[in-house]
Amino acid sequence: MEITADIRREEGSYWAEVPALPGCFASGHDLDELFDSLREGVELYLEDSQGKNVSRPERPLQLTSAVLSTTASA
Repeated sequence: MEITADIRREEGSYWAEVPALPGCFASGHDLDELFDSLREGVELYLEDSQGKNVSRPERPLQLTSAVLSTTASA
């Protein structure tokens, strides 16, 4: 399963959302923590969506794509 996450850095920490999975998001103080949280969030989202029209991964989840943007302060 290929997953794309939009990742942002704000005020010294990171947060991400998965556009293909509405309401699926994660946060972390560094990228390692963010990716662990994101992997867990996607797995929980898919468990909660069991029986709904959401495809299930055939192998362990792996982040394959990320879009990183920064938010500039005024």
